[in-house]
Amino acid sequence: MSTLLVLALLGTIWGFIRQAHVFLAAREHPRATAPGGVQTGAAATVILAPGARILSATTDSGKLVLHVATPQGSEVEIIDLATGRLTGQVKTQPAP
Repeated sequence: MSTLLVLALLGTIWGFIRQAHVFLAAREHPRATAPGGVQTGAAATVILAPGARILSATTDSGKLVLHVATPQGSEVEIIDLATGRLTGQVKTQPAP
């Protein structure tokens, strides 16, 4: 019984040390990947033109797909979440 108690205590101490290490690593490198594959920090930053608004946003296969309405027409932007870079863009013009 006392062996189990000692093992539980050692496991708890190990868990605290591990979490402290993860916390300190995330503070030093905000875009680092935390355990479990969860990214910390922003994956991408999108700057919209004045008057533009996001109509919808979806994610699929590591891509962020934004449907944006602008005064010049609509557009669809595809952003790779791993790199934060714009990988595709489709623009439409308003009907005359």
